[in-house]
Amino acid sequence: MSKISLILLLCVSCLGVSASAEEWTKSYQVSNNPSLHVDTNDAAIEVTHGVSNTIYVRVIADGVSIGGSGVRITERQDADKVDLQVHIPNEWGFHIGVHRGVRVEIQVPPQAALDLHSGDGHISVNGISGQTRLDTGDGHIDVQNFSGALHGHTGDGHMTIDGVFTDLDLRSGDGHVNITVRPGSKLNSGWLIHTSDGSVDAKLPQDLAAELYAHTGDGHIQLDLPVTVSGSIEHSRVRGKLNGGGPLLEISTGDGSIRIGKY
Repeated sequence: MSKISLILLLCVSCLGVSASAEEWTKSYQVSNNPSLHVDTNDAAIEVTHGVSNTIYVRVIADGVSIGGSGVRITERQDADKVDLQVHIPNEWGFHIGVHRGVRVEIQVPPQAALDLHSGDGHISVNGISGQTRLDTGDGHIDVQNFSGALHGHTGDGHMTIDGVFTDLDLRSGDGHVNITVRPGSKLNSGWLIHTSDGSVDAKLPQDLAAELYAHTGDGHIQLDLPVTVSGSIEHSRVRGKLNGGGPLLEISTGDGSIRIGKY
């Protein structure tokens, strides 16, 4: 067998090899209302509700080691405050056919306050009712079964949001926004839903009271619920009252269409 044939055979063999994943786990004893801060440069973050009085963290590294020159985990607990940092090495090297990825899975008490940041990974939250702030530079945001105040930002990803809200601030630099606002939601102050480059599809409860201002730079607006319009109706701009008005609900996109419908 020639040297070239041997090299090709070795490369093909590498394509069928899957690197074993490493895991790191830890539990923290807290009250029913803890706060959790997570900061990672390049990992996905997935948070679900768990049992009371416990925060459980699991870091799964596929194709890269944990510790040493691999994934570096720094954690600290101060009473009911837990801080977790997961740093992934920038230079992972060249490995044919090897999938690499890091995921941070966390279970928290339902009323935990969350502050989650990923430089380049998606963030998902399910079943949380504490004040939540989510930020990712280049990933999507998915929030389900939420209740409370939510602030979310992604530089280059879409958002799928569903819950009962008291405060809402959603911003995407380059992605569409799909949001379902369930009955029981109330604007304690102004809400903002904005994407610079993408569509917005919002479903609102029929009894939501707000001053609606929807505008798009390059698209159209479709309204499928009653709005008492103030001034003239424009193709790309609508202002009016929902159920007599209230705090400002602003929905905007720089380049995309807006659809506002009934829940």
